Amino acid sequence: MKKIITILAFVALSSVSAKALDFSVFSLTGGVSAGNSVWGATAQQDEYDSNNSGTIDTSNKESGVFTSSYGSYFYEFGIGKYVSFGYDVVDGAFSTPENVNSGGIAGDTSKVSVDFNDLTTTYAKLNIPFVTGLYIKAGNVTTDVDIKETQLSGNSYKNVSVDGTSIGGGYERMLGDTNFSLRAETNYVELDNITVNNGVGTKTSGGTTSNGGFNEIKASKIEGLTGSIALTYTFGKNRIN
Repeated sequence: MKKIITILAFVALSSVSAKALDFSVFSLTGGVSAGNSVWGATAQQDEYDSNNSGTIDTSNKESGVFTSSYGSYFYEFGIGKYVSFGYDVVDGAFSTPENVNSGGIAGDTSKVSVDFNDLTTTYAKLNIPFVTGLYIKAGNVTTDVDIKETQLSGNSYKNVSVDGTSIGGGYERMLGDTNFSLRAETNYVELDNITVNNGVGTKTSGGTTSNGGFNEIKASKIEGLTGSIALTYTFGKNRIN
């Protein structure tokens, strides 16, 4: 994905090189958006023997889907009529529902939820020639994964950062003769796999009956589909219509 963005940047800059001193080919757009999303993932938790034998006592694998609304703000630097490069920041978190597990004994309960915080996207946007308002975009995403777990042992999982990719498109329409516009957009997001542990030694050391031993969570197939409406304002002459 980074190669695609680099190629688009090279092509865009090459196309305006002859007009290097003509700043009218450049534009700056800012916007805010509100949207909804649906996410899915598969996670497996392996609980290792507290006797440090390296044997997995219990392994649980689950797949799930959740929805989350969100808001974001973004900036775009436009080069000519067709190409722009942007940076989008989700204001808040995509949060999973809380999962509660009980061992059947009073107080023997664990609660788990996950927040995907500060999801940012660095992207390239291409306006489709001869189809006014229609565009496609692709980029790289980064988010901080906050695993919130309450365990009887008191152990916790470390937060991690994860990367991924995004691809999508939308339709934009200018509002009259102003530099304001409205956009309707959808994107498919895919995140890299995640592996975290509870910080108790290793698979073969550090485990005791009191701390519950080494536990590990592996998450895969983390993907989402987003849909949003945005209001933008463009500084410059490169209106889409």
